[in-house]
Amino acid sequence: MIYIYIPTVNERIRYIFHYVFSERLGLPYTLLENKEDFDKNTAAEKMVYATEYTGECLYVQAQPLLFENDIREQNVSISWENDLPICFHTQSENSLLSFDIFAACFCFLSRYEEYLTTETDQHGRYKAENSFAYKHNVLQIALVDRWIAYFASVLKKHFPALTIQTPSFRFIPTYDIDHAFLYKHKSCYLTFAGMCKQLLTGNFKALKTRIKVIINKIQDPYDTFSYLENLHKKYNLQPIFFILFAKRSKYDKNNSIKNKKFTTLIQQLGKNTKIGIHASYASDFSQNSCFEIEKNSLQQILSQSIQDNRQHFIRLKIPQTYTSLIKSGITNDYSMGYVSQIGFRAGTSFPFNFFDLKENKTTSLRIHPFLFMENALLSLENTSLESVWEAITPCLEEVKTHNGQLVTLFHNPSFAEGNSIDFKSLYEKIIEFSLQ
Repeated sequence: MIYIYIPTVNERIRYIFHYVFSERLGLPYTLLENKEDFDKNTAAEKMVYATEYTGECLYVQAQPLLFENDIREQNVSISWENDLPICFHTQSENSLLSFDIFAACFCFLSRYEEYLTTETDQHGRYKAENSFAYKHNVLQIALVDRWIAYFASVLKKHFPALTIQTPSFRFIPTYDIDHAFLYKHKSCYLTFAGMCKQLLTGNFKALKTRIKVIINKIQDPYDTFSYLENLHKKYNLQPIFFILFAKRSKYDKNNSIKNKKFTTLIQQLGKNTKIGIHASYASDFSQNSCFEIEKNSLQQILSQSIQDNRQHFIRLKIPQTYTSLIKSGITNDYSMGYVSQIGFRAGTSFPFNFFDLKENKTTSLRIHPFLFMENALLSLENTSLESVWEAITPCLEEVKTHNGQLVTLFHNPSFAEGNSIDFKSLYEKIIEFSLQ
């Protein structure tokens, strides 16, 4: 048991100390606000977290962030200590660390910076290029994981009797099913309109393929589900399929939710894999949000409760999206990542509970960051298999080093023929890497 003196214990303090000590290090601890009780305690394992040094036990100098109740601009800079990037620097020579690890971790996990800007891309998304990590070229470093690993080593040096838990690496393959089928199981109107468009634009190759698919001469290009099922069986994987089950709109172009072949596919997938909802573009969680309708419809098809979500187009607005998901009974969200960049949006490869900064409280929603989606790989200068593998390997190794949770995001069309990247070969290399 580690006894920690903190002059004022609030919700921010409780959240981040629970995360660091309980979730990540597996260490029992007690927070004490009463200095006399702390001083009287004869335990060997004691620590102080405060703005000023108050004794001879271990001391981490606190920066103001965790003792504040509002959301304000933070003057954060970065420097390097060997291979460790640090921010929220301390000034006291008595401090155990040269930075406030608790404020730093909290800042990243709470996505503090995303509350401070109204600048978004054309889809209303926070841009990776605006993030602190991207601007300082550390987006592909799991900062929170490195900080906690470093802190664990320092604690162990001072308290050799501590037993610090070692987590187990996990690989969670996930798929967003925006379009289950390219040509099959579409309405007569959509099929006719699509054929006319291909004819008028001279896209005769695609038109020929469409006709062959419709008359069952060849398989629909997007129907890669058998390939994925065989992979899962071969490597004993536990994937999650996020199904877009929405009314058709400009950005939501899934098969009709009334189509029997589409619903049968979902039911078949649900027999062997976990199914989550892929909250539609239209479900922007405004007053007229259609998310509840989508979720209830999918639950009815599956005859089971849906508790996992990922936002279509990764349209994640903090805290509004998460607040609405909680109200809708979602317990796990997999939207924490960037469309355009590979890396660690929240600075970690581990799941964590969402902390609502506006309400200053820990919520029940569990956030599962993903490392990349294939769209980010398509934007690389060189899309050869070797170059793409070289681009993602440092991040894969970062997750493996910390025994984190590797969440990848692919779409079923990625495994069709004709992509600029050989996604099948790439994906199998990732799987083999994860099993080493």
